[in-house]
Amino acid sequence: MSRRSKLFFLLFILLFIPACIFNSGYQKKGDTYVYVLSYEGTTRDNPIEGIDAETFVILDKHGYAKDKLRVYYAGFPVEGADPVSFEVISDHYGKDASHVYYELKSIPGADPATFKVFDIQWGRDVNDVYLQYRPLEACAPDTFELLNYSWQRDSQCVYHEGRKAPDADPASFVVLNYWYGKDKNYVYSNDPGIIEGADPATFKVQEVCKVCGEDKNGCYKDNKKASCPLPK
Repeated sequence: MSRRSKLFFLLFILLFIPACIFNSGYQKKGDTYVYVLSYEGTTRDNPIEGIDAETFVILDKHGYAKDKLRVYYAGFPVEGADPVSFEVISDHYGKDASHVYYELKSIPGADPATFKVFDIQWGRDVNDVYLQYRPLEACAPDTFELLNYSWQRDSQCVYHEGRKAPDADPASFVVLNYWYGKDKNYVYSNDPGIIEGADPATFKVQEVCKVCGEDKNGCYKDNKKASCPLPK
C-alpha cells in the first residue's frame, strides 16, 4: 500500500469509526514509537518515518506529536511545521509561530496569533473564518455563527458548508432543512443557489421527500421546478 493510500485509510478511520470501538494512537515499541490502529480486535502498527525517538513527544495521543526534526499528525509528517514553536489547539488544529494547521495541512492566510477554534471543524482569526483548512473569505468574520443543517451566517452573508448563498439576507434567513433555506426575497438550495421562481412566503418542504418543496407557484425537487404532485 502506498503512503498516500495508507494516509487516506488512516484518516477515514479517524473520522468515521466511533470512539467506542476504536482505540488507536501513538505507542512506544522497543526503542521507538509507532502509530497503532486497533479496530474490532485487529491491530496494526504503522511505523513513523524518520522519527527521532529520543526527542519524540506525544502532544495528543490520537493526533499531534513532535520531535526535534518535525511535527506529526497521526504518525505522518506535517510538512513545513516548526517543532520548536508548535502547539496543539484542539484535536484537529495546531499552530506554530508562522502557520495554523488542520491535521496535516497548513491553512492559507490563517493568523496563529489570533486563531481560535469554535467548533470541531471550524476556526476563526482576526481576518477570516475557516472550515477545516479552507478560508471562507467571510463577509463579517466577527459575527459568523453556525446554524442548523450545515447552514451558517454572519451580519452580511449566508453560507452553506462555508459557501456563500448569492444575495441572501441574513436578518430574515430561515433554515428549512439541509437542502433548503429561505429569506424574505428568495428560496435557496444547498448549492447554495437561488431557486428560480420559488416564492419564499409560501414555500415549504414536503414531510416525506426532504429534497422536495412546493409553493403557490408549483413544485420543486432539489433546485429545479418539478411536476406536481411530487412523490410521497
